[in-house]
Amino acid sequence: MKKSMAIVRPSKPNLAEISIYRAFLEHFNLTFFFSGVHSTECRSQLDAFGLQDMKLVRYRSVSELVPSRVAQRALDYKVGLGTYMVSHLSDVLCHDYINVVDPAYGYTHQITRSIRPDQKLIVVRWENIYGRYNRVWTAARRAKRVLDRADFIICVSQAALSTICLENGYAPKTLQIYPGIDMRSLPAGGFQTSGRNENSSREKPRPVVLFVGRLQWTKGLQALLVALRILNQLKKLESDLCVIGGGDTTPFEALADELGVRDRVQFLGRASNEEVRAKMREVDLFCFPSLLTPNWMEQYGFALVEAMAHGLPVVAFDSGSIREICDENAVYASTGNAHSLAEAIAWVIEHRAEAQERGKNLQRRAFHEFDADEQGRKMLEAIL
Repeated sequence: MKKSMAIVRPSKPNLAEISIYRAFLEHFNLTFFFSGVHSTECRSQLDAFGLQDMKLVRYRSVSELVPSRVAQRALDYKVGLGTYMVSHLSDVLCHDYINVVDPAYGYTHQITRSIRPDQKLIVVRWENIYGRYNRVWTAARRAKRVLDRADFIICVSQAALSTICLENGYAPKTLQIYPGIDMRSLPAGGFQTSGRNENSSREKPRPVVLFVGRLQWTKGLQALLVALRILNQLKKLESDLCVIGGGDTTPFEALADELGVRDRVQFLGRASNEEVRAKMREVDLFCFPSLLTPNWMEQYGFALVEAMAHGLPVVAFDSGSIREICDENAVYASTGNAHSLAEAIAWVIEHRAEAQERGKNLQRRAFHEFDADEQGRKMLEAIL
């Protein structure tokens, strides 16, 4: 008889993360509890990942009770109250296994306070900044209680594993397992960068750089726009930029206007996984300019792994867990330095053959390390 598992995520979850649980369907009846995303959109995306048998339950969180977006963002911050569940908590607590992320979130503490001794608690840990929870006493207290109760702690990177703090004598099953992406429609070696733009009607097609990410300053799009100006106007390496991601485009469009590159930038807004993949088959390189802040740095990067799986050359700031994910085959720039970023992109444009070889190496790494089904099987074996 199958056991039941509740997978609970806070507001506006990254649905790509859930594809790893396709490997669980044979052994578990899965229910995904989420908030901040429309049920139709969630169902459509998870069905595309082969999770038609996963039940969906949309719960209300505290932040959804507040009409102001500014207040919502404040409440959704990890040391705030925004993630607490105001509905369906009892439904979560009916499951044999309960799977949550980040022990500092309010809802994980809420679940931990009510979970029975015979239920298993799985904590998926993304945090890769050592001691960050300790900066705020309430967050540290919540995290400690959740980790003390956890039966399994799954760290999504070596960086996350290395920064975990457990008290002496406490030893839940702690291991590192990368998240994965859905590889079923991505035959290894099936995408080659050498053919991109060959059928363009332009006599000498300009290289196209792709950015995929939330439109917020920590993702570094503003640095990429400055780098585009340096490439086009100072280095005379004409190139275009395609931007995919949800959020307010207004400040970035204004910056592009100010820099004189607005005609070279295409803002496509939010896109489905299939649409992102289609665009990746059209462009020449992928740029991932994530920044560093005192409270956040890049923890994984699903769009980054998608680009790797497509064999795209990758240019990135050397920040967070990016080097751990890409190894030495990405072309790195000094974090936050737009001129260094422009130099890295220029290198890819001017050294096409070597850049494509790096892209092939990244593709092999993606299929070897970040296949959702394989990573799901690793997690499944660990908890059964």
